[in-house]
Formats: sequence, structure tokens, C-alpha cells
Amino acid sequence: MEKNKPISVAFEDIRNNPDFIEHSEYRFINDDYLGMVISFQAMGFRLFRTQQPYRAKEGRIVRIMQGKGRISINLIEYEATAHDIIIIPDNSLIEISEVSPDYEFQVIMPTANFLPVLQNSILSEAYTRNGIRLSCNNEEWAHISSFFSLLWNILHCLPYRRGAVQHLIVSLLYNLKYIHEHTCKSTPSRLSRQEELFRRFIALVNQHSKHERSVNFYADKLCLTPHYLSSVIRETSGQTVMQWINQAVILEAKVLLKHRNLLTGVSNIRRTELSQSVVLLEVLQTYDGDDTGGIPETNLTSKQLSYTGA
Repeated sequence: MEKNKPISVAFEDIRNNPDFIEHSEYRFINDDYLGMVISFQAMGFRLFRTQQPYRAKEGRIVRIMQGKGRISINLIEYEATAHDIIIIPDNSLIEISEVSPDYEFQVIMPTANFLPVLQNSILSEAYTRNGIRLSCNNEEWAHISSFFSLLWNILHCLPYRRGAVQHLIVSLLYNLKYIHEHTCKSTPSRLSRQEELFRRFIALVNQHSKHERSVNFYADKLCLTPHYLSSVIRETSGQTVMQWINQAVILEAKVLLKHRNLLTGVSNIRRTELSQSVVLLEVLQTYDGDDTGGIPETNLTSKQLSYTGA
């Protein structure tokens, strides 16, 4: 596998491809579409690389055990250190920029169908904020450690105790929700109106950029004029609206194409998505771009939509 090439790995790919994992005893994954990793370093995930974006189809609850690193979740960068919890929503675009040699973490991967519908859950909050990072004190960290340890043990009980596992994860989420709300109350809101608009804009870009690449579309979604949206995004982030859209489109196209190359025969990738990726990358190869432009609105022909790849 070439260095710095983007990939996309869904739950079913990890489940059906044992070659991705060096030591499977450090992970749990079952037919119920629930996954957990008790030691990422010991497990040895062969597809993991820094500076390499990938699409996480399922949400994740990540517990940082030691070390430090920088991670981008849906274009927003976070610094993650020991005693941090990172909640990643479904279908997120993730890129780990750098990690220390001793970086270690645990992960719970519950699919949307596995957990009961939770009203006002912390996962719903994560969707609106492109991800959440919680820094825990020693007492909170001890409680969360107990949840992870108990869950790992129960997952290995026979017969499989589905109800107990479901409610334990729900309890963990409610505990994380309490920590999040307590942190928000003790620390006054630091987001200005412009910063909140920027986060809402990024959420829309992650949701729609594969099909919508005009400033007018996003301005309309936010009930703003295109000029005001452009001004706010440039002032808040130092980049233009089109630069953010282009960045999301490029990453998505590369992820889909690399997914096809790595996982042929593993995932049933939608033909239309691959076709769009091919066309977008062809356009990008000849497009220089500027602060006011963007990727042209490409009309895919029926011939291009029938592309299956070699």
C-alpha cells in the first residue's frame, strides 16, 4: 500500500477481512454489528497510517489511554491527549495528522441499528458539532475505565448478553453526556455567532459536498446571503467557502477511489459514487482554482455513470 493514500474502511470490511488485523484477540466484533478494541497498539491494525484520510461509516467512542495526537474529524482538527474521550458521529471523514510513539486508545463501535433510539443523546450532539472531545478529570476517567472494562468482559460471556451490552453502552453515553453538560456549564460558551455559523457550515459541507458545490446552496441552507457567508467563513477560518468545499470533495473522491483499489471483492461500493469520484479527480487534475471559484458543477453523462473501474 502506498504511503499517504486515502482509504475507506467500513465495519463490514474489518469484520470480513482478518488480514487487516495482526492480533484479533484484542478486538471484539460480532454478527450484531457491534465492535470494540481493547488495545489498538496490541491489535496491530495494518491499514492505520497518519496523514491518510478515511471514511468511518459507523460512529466511534474513543478513549485515549496515553500519548498525544492530532485528529481531523469532518475537516475540524482536534488535539487529543491521555484522559480524553472523542465521540465521532456516523459517516465521518477522519484524518490523523500525527501521533506520539506511545499513542494508545480503546474504541467502541456501536452501529445505529444496535442501540435503542436515544432522545437528546450525546451522539446526537456530536452530529451537530462534527464530533466532541471531552477532557476528563481523574474521577471521571476512573468511572469511564470501569465502563470499558465491564463491557469488554460481558462481551466475552456465553451466551451473548445483548440486552446487557446495549444498556451498558447507553449508560456510558449518559455518563459522557453528564460530563459534557457539566463542562459546558462550568466553562462559559466560547463560540461567537460567527464561529457557530462556521461549524454549521462545515456540517453542511460534510453532508452535501459530493453533490452540492455552490456558495448559494450553503448560504440558502443557513438563511444567509452568499456575500455574508463568504465573509464570515473567511474571517473565522482564514479560508474561503470554496476552499472548504473543494477540500471535502477532494478527500471524498480519493477515499472512494482508494477504497475500490484496496477492498475489491470485499465491499459492494455503489457504482455511481465511484463514477463521480473518477470524474471529480479528472476535473481536479486540470483545475487550478482560486478564492472565488471552485470545482465546476460537473454533469455526469450516462457513459461516465456506467464506469465500473478496472
